[in-house]
Amino acid sequence: MPPAGDESLADRLTGRRGGRHAETEGLVVSPLPTPMLQPWEVYDQDLFDLEMLRVFARSWVWLGDTDDLQQPGDYITGAIGHQPVVIVRTATGEIKGYLNNCRHRASSVVPAPVGNCGSSMVCPYHNWTYNLDGRLIGIPDRLRMYPDGLPTEDYGLVPIRVDVAWNKLVFGCLSRRAPSFREWIAPIADRYDRYRFDTFQRYPRELDQVYPINWKAFVENSNDDYHVRFVHRRINDQRRQMDTVVRVDGRTCSGYKPHPDSFDTAGGRTDMAEEDLKGHYADFIYPNLTPLPYATMLILVRADPIAPDRTRLVSRIYGLDKTPEEQEADLVNLELTNQEDTDMVTVLMGNLRSPFYRVGPRSTWEARAAHVMQTIRADVATPLAPDEFTA
Repeated sequence: MPPAGDESLADRLTGRRGGRHAETEGLVVSPLPTPMLQPWEVYDQDLFDLEMLRVFARSWVWLGDTDDLQQPGDYITGAIGHQPVVIVRTATGEIKGYLNNCRHRASSVVPAPVGNCGSSMVCPYHNWTYNLDGRLIGIPDRLRMYPDGLPTEDYGLVPIRVDVAWNKLVFGCLSRRAPSFREWIAPIADRYDRYRFDTFQRYPRELDQVYPINWKAFVENSNDDYHVRFVHRRINDQRRQMDTVVRVDGRTCSGYKPHPDSFDTAGGRTDMAEEDLKGHYADFIYPNLTPLPYATMLILVRADPIAPDRTRLVSRIYGLDKTPEEQEADLVNLELTNQEDTDMVTVLMGNLRSPFYRVGPRSTWEARAAHVMQTIRADVATPLAPDEFTA
């Protein structure tokens, strides 16, 4: 059973929603039901907080890659929803993950996005010290501070699940009940194996910017194959847009975009399926990652929720045999694509404040977006299991 607080919160959200909707009926008539993002799902802080708990706490989230985890003590930091996490390579070469919170107070044990902490992680607040396996190994003035003793074995860093996919991409998960990462992405896993991402090189810079948008609004846009022909019309000659194929399955979605014969992105590769070589996919890995894989390039765009009306986009590109000039051209193109999307979503955000707006019906090419919105709602409506983090 959910805690009483969660039940009352659900009731408050439902009541608030129903009251506002009933009071503003009559101006806009929209007879068809729609699964698309609703205005009341955008700016509500209580709903946002529930999403951080019930969506992100039981999902696999992309955190970085092994390029930054080569030597013992190398680490990367990130967040799963609002929970800071750290991934570190241990002295024995394992890659492990922990909550990035000192067990004494709320400080992070490593502050930077990426670095090397040597043989231990030292909290900068009170200098509690942990080894790379997460064990608490040092408390300054311990006998004076804790004269009655302290069970240090109970105060190590809290571990999380980690998966290094394709010997390259690092994903983390807080839940112990969620399926393995391989099961999480099962519908696209075999196809992703064929790309050989472990042979791709990370581009020299990433894109990292905060936008005044809700994370779900960006996710809906990322899974909307309908808007591409209009918002990104500069690339229409590189796609056979009208032949787009939309697929949804579990925690993944795909919009396949065939290329015209004049636009070759295979890069001479012949070791992949014909479909993979003659087009590309706009994929989605729930809850917040948009991968765009090509035969010689992988684009990753992650939407990190900050607040109901703020989202951080982190984008990286990995490529195969790309020159520095080609890499920079790809990055500039991605910057422009992100800007086109976020400019459009920012317009939506303003209009979604209207209490009179009613969402229109879903089109065929918005099936991915509808599927993701319905999955988010299902997770929000389902309390975490009592053994979510101990199973």
